[in-house]
Amino acid sequence: MKKKTWYIIAPVLAAVLVFLDQITKYLARRDLAESGYSIIEDVFRLELVTNKGAAWGMLQGKVDILSIISIILVALVVIYFFKIPEGKKYHIMRVLCVMVCAGAIGNLIDRFVFGGVTDFLYFELINFPVFNVADCYITIAMVLFLILMIFYYKDDDLSFISFKKKDGSVSDNKNIKNDEAVSDDTDDEKKEAFSEDTDVEKKEAVTLDNDGEKETGSLDNDE
Repeated sequence: MKKKTWYIIAPVLAAVLVFLDQITKYLARRDLAESGYSIIEDVFRLELVTNKGAAWGMLQGKVDILSIISIILVALVVIYFFKIPEGKKYHIMRVLCVMVCAGAIGNLIDRFVFGGVTDFLYFELINFPVFNVADCYITIAMVLFLILMIFYYKDDDLSFISFKKKDGSVSDNKNIKNDEAVSDDTDDEKKEAFSEDTDVEKKEAVTLDNDGEKETGSLDNDE
């Protein structure tokens, strides 16, 4: 699948994920406003909470700062998305980028419209902070990305997001310069050797000519 195809698929997939996140939040605000709903008794329940902080209840009351962070996050992920090379091995990475963007955008919409993020998924058994579908997108994407980095991708596969490529370029330039220097030295040596050979040939030719003239003169004298 070519990059241009992904430039069409990615926005569509992101829109679908954001829609799913928003529709679940809408249903939570509509149906869970008065009381929660237990899915598994004392283990997992639906409970409406307006979170004015980050995921898992962190940074409470920092809505403006979190909105700016979300915008920066989306921008960085989009830039990173465009840098991903072609190839089947990178398809999953593109999907993970879309998931992160969709999660960030889903929560960003809540902050702009409602002044806080709508959370409603609650693991009562471990008293885990209430979260939502957008949080799931981001968390799952980051976990899978770490797994891929450790067990699937090699260093060369991720060179487009590291400084190794630049270092390699510097190294290549140094090697090229060294090769050029060696080539120049070799050419100079060849020129010097050729010049010396030419001088020797000239000297030998002059010597032969002189010897020939001497022999001719000797014959003339004998006659």
